[in-house]
Amino acid sequence: MAGNMDLLDCPLCDFTVRPTDDYILQLHFEQVHTEDSPFVVKNDPEPLPPSRGSSSKRKHEQDTTSSDEEENTVACPEPDCGEVVLLDDYNDHLDFHAAETLSFDKTTGEYYSHHSSSNMHKSAAKHNSQRRSSKAASSDYRYDTDSLDGSRKSDSHGKKKHHRERRGTDSSEKSTLARSILSFNPFKLDKSVKPPNKSARLGKSELGPYAWEDRMPRWLHDQLAAGPKITVVNRIGRDGRLIKQEQVQNETAGVIPILAQLSALDRTVKEAYYCHPSTLHIGKTPKEGSFCGYRNIQMLISYIQGAKAQGHEEFSGRMPGILKLQELIERAWDKGINHIGRIQTGGIKDTRKYIGTPEAQALFLSSEIDCAVEMFSDQDLPEGKVQAHDLLLLAVERYFAQAAVSDGSSVHKTLLPPIYLQRPGHSITIVGFERRSETYCNLVVLDPVYATSPAMHKLIGRKNIKSSRPEVMHAYRRGPAHLRKFAAFEILMLTATPPLFPAWDV
Repeated sequence: MAGNMDLLDCPLCDFTVRPTDDYILQLHFEQVHTEDSPFVVKNDPEPLPPSRGSSSKRKHEQDTTSSDEEENTVACPEPDCGEVVLLDDYNDHLDFHAAETLSFDKTTGEYYSHHSSSNMHKSAAKHNSQRRSSKAASSDYRYDTDSLDGSRKSDSHGKKKHHRERRGTDSSEKSTLARSILSFNPFKLDKSVKPPNKSARLGKSELGPYAWEDRMPRWLHDQLAAGPKITVVNRIGRDGRLIKQEQVQNETAGVIPILAQLSALDRTVKEAYYCHPSTLHIGKTPKEGSFCGYRNIQMLISYIQGAKAQGHEEFSGRMPGILKLQELIERAWDKGINHIGRIQTGGIKDTRKYIGTPEAQALFLSSEIDCAVEMFSDQDLPEGKVQAHDLLLLAVERYFAQAAVSDGSSVHKTLLPPIYLQRPGHSITIVGFERRSETYCNLVVLDPVYATSPAMHKLIGRKNIKSSRPEVMHAYRRGPAHLRKFAAFEILMLTATPPLFPAWDV
């Protein structure tokens, strides 16, 4: 140990981990400092078809796009995951994998995880002890709400509003967005918006490890084309009759009403907000890899379908799969919406290239679904005052509060759509917001990387939960300690007036 007795240091760089995470330190050393390591994230071993350009030019482009970004990522060791994770996010990533297997033991009355590398009892105990003291919560996260008025906003016509001057500080210690919506202008109506600084073909740091592939492996294409497995189960209805119900492999309905109940039962939650309850938790299928952008688009579409919101006619029938969404994005580019994305990506059809907010925006605008985008970046804020995640949390609270109806409860059940959230390297879907005190709050999210745990499945459908379940809520909460790792965020919101029928009472 060097300098700090509480941390393990890498002998060749400044990377540090907790003493209990010695495996992560070994993995870091293999990933960053060892040649020919099997842990280093490499391109798809399956041969790609011949390039349409010269091979020498292609090789030069690939070499020049190998940046320091690759040294800051690591492949998840979970066999069915396939994600490439930022090193700063690695501990949280494994922790949420542990939460996937959370179950309740009736004999002991405790929650436990089947995950081989987890220690959920200690994690939950530590989590609970931190929340029991409002003083401890306040010391973890403070901001002055009067100063949080800075953000960048884009409506469905591509117009931006700039509220703060750019500061000249170096934020290289934190991750920033590889591709920002600010470099796109869907309808070219705002001449003040400059064209993209980087309109040429992008590489691995922006598009992921498969940035240069012309097609994904055949087995994966076939798996995505077949769609998730669908089974039919028999259930007993409230009237005692037998009901046949379809269950989709990677979709979970009914999660949001349970989260709302658990927020209401948590004494540390002073006020909470939740989106429309029809939103599904949609995750990945085994070994598919990083398609989080598409999965989050699907979650927004699940709201559109379930609530019969604006554009539901465009998505009748079953949920469109990843290959279909790729076609819709390419079709939006054909219409000229964010079409610079085609140049930057080289096309996404039948590939595993990462997508982001620009592609989600293009898809919805192409389907004539109103949406708005807002960006928060450390580079646009005065140094030492607030950070990007401060403004993100305030904006989400403001979004939900606009539709909150007071019924005497601390939990406001709205009919608003969920929010697409892009942060460096990953995207998730915001379905709720919890304020724990005047100075502490967190997002409630559905993350497509992680499956719904057995513990949550046991609760779904219940309307009379009597006690809080902080262990279950842990998988869905993203607080300041997690969010402050990132220097920039983008949110995409569906802005059409939501339907007004009482969905929460159904």
